[in-house]
Amino acid sequence: MISVIIPLYNKETIIERSLQSVLSQDYDDFEIVVVNDGSTDRSTDVVRTINDTRIRIIEQENGGPSKARNTGVKYAKGDWIIFLDADDELLPGALKHFMNLSKSHTKVRFYSCMFYNSYKGKVENGFRAKDGYIQNPFKAYVQNKLLTRTGAGMYSRELVLSCPFDEQLRRYEDFDVWFRMYEKSAVYLSSVPVLKTNMDYTEASKARKDITEDFIGHLYLTGKGFWHRLSLYRLFLEERQRYPLETRELYPSLFYRFDLLLIYKIIRFFHD
Repeated sequence: MISVIIPLYNKETIIERSLQSVLSQDYDDFEIVVVNDGSTDRSTDVVRTINDTRIRIIEQENGGPSKARNTGVKYAKGDWIIFLDADDELLPGALKHFMNLSKSHTKVRFYSCMFYNSYKGKVENGFRAKDGYIQNPFKAYVQNKLLTRTGAGMYSRELVLSCPFDEQLRRYEDFDVWFRMYEKSAVYLSSVPVLKTNMDYTEASKARKDITEDFIGHLYLTGKGFWHRLSLYRLFLEERQRYPLETRELYPSLFYRFDLLLIYKIIRFFHD
């Protein structure tokens, strides 16, 4: 069984579309665990209007997406886990494709697929994937050969339980989990699109007032392997402008790591 876990907070205008994208799949062995994270709008009322026994609603006080996903895992019954954001939609055939991957490529516990980004009516490829096993996901991420999205990945229950979400984090909490998963499992990457990310509704890209609530505030390179360090450095380069003062205080040396910058630019030049 696949457990589709949906953290829900004030998404009354889009949650029905997200749920219907799962309910209309051509694969039947799944459940949907909706974790209402203290919504103050009619989100849960919308969910309750859908009469389908495959949907369960778990209530909790607002604790953020990390806590909601951990709560969902606690109540999930499936051997496989998909984390779907309440404003995103699975594409037709997504669940069947994930299960086919799990049966045909049994060496891994982490399957990542292609996705689309939708913004103001325009739909674009979020990432151009190439089918195959990725033994070093950190290396592939730096080379721009791997880009995972919540909802475009399926994980074994065992892997998810070994890498719970950090409930302090409310932004880029998914990167924190993926990086810990990369240390435990290779990835099978599929070029088949399984997800549409509705960028019109997302708020996760906004910087937090407190950087400690963002994975960007926890980029510790010490003790990490080369490609892991370079992956963290990539995030630092991409996100430092969102937190100019905080990142200079937290990572003063990274602003002058011209060795890492040169290595990173050379790698990206040959792989972009």
